[in-house]
Amino acid sequence: MGKSWSQSVWIPNPPITEKNVSDQSGKVFMITGGNSGVGFELAKVLYGANAKVYIAGRSGKCVLEAIRLLRAEIPSSGGDLVWLPLDLADLTSVKIAVQELERNETRLDVLWNNAGVMCTPVTVKSEQGYDLQMGTNVLGPYLLTTLLHPIMRNTAETALISYVRVCWASSITIELSPRGGIEFDASGSPVLSNTKYTNYFVSKAANNLLAWEFGKKCQKENILSIASENISLFLMLQQSACVPIAFNPGNLDTGLTRYLTLPIVGSIVPRLISLVMWPPCYGAYDELYAEISPDLTIAKLTGA
Repeated sequence: MGKSWSQSVWIPNPPITEKNVSDQSGKVFMITGGNSGVGFELAKVLYGANAKVYIAGRSGKCVLEAIRLLRAEIPSSGGDLVWLPLDLADLTSVKIAVQELERNETRLDVLWNNAGVMCTPVTVKSEQGYDLQMGTNVLGPYLLTTLLHPIMRNTAETALISYVRVCWASSITIELSPRGGIEFDASGSPVLSNTKYTNYFVSKAANNLLAWEFGKKCQKENILSIASENISLFLMLQQSACVPIAFNPGNLDTGLTRYLTLPIVGSIVPRLISLVMWPPCYGAYDELYAEISPDLTIAKLTGA
């Protein structure tokens, strides 16, 4: 937690923004939850840099409206925006979304596992009956990344070192998760709490573990894994064509806080918290750095 102030309150100037991002023509990106908040701001930067961006989301109405707004704001873009129907809380939807992408693309340069939910009631479940936070934040992104692995691997064969990347949205709140990050029962299933806050912390710790494990799985394919607090991986691998990264998005004013409540003050919590939060574009700059910056190489640990 020592870096919590510098990551959330007095943040440094972002090194890559829409003002200096390099041209992304010919590249294909996928952003889960790209129709609002951080994902929307990230899509704006990439589209403005002439990229083709798949905005993955479950609400066609919301995604298509986001696309309309982006096209109107950046009429000069040489890129494209495409809605990819996807509900991370439904594993069947994940499979269908991957099939749709593969019907239309032969490459995928960067996958942002950006979408997530926070502090949803423990009584709310995913389509397959899992805790909604575990289903949306962990199981859905895990299946999505696993199924997209072949197309990313193929892209990495002709890409520059450390170019094709996978980014997992972690959080500084992993410091508040149970000892070791996640507790498992005798069957190997994660032990969830009857407290929605603890379940959120666990889901974010799981994102870090997924970044780590995906990297290990892909070692023989010349893939480097960078996770927020797992710098030792740099010593294990020597080169990279695909980089899974876990990052702390930051202290941001987005819809993610809509389920935050406390006794007495209740639902006023999100409004109070918004007073000390940064605009979502700063989270987009964080994601942009994680997935585009040439600093993220085996030789330089900056940004890990």
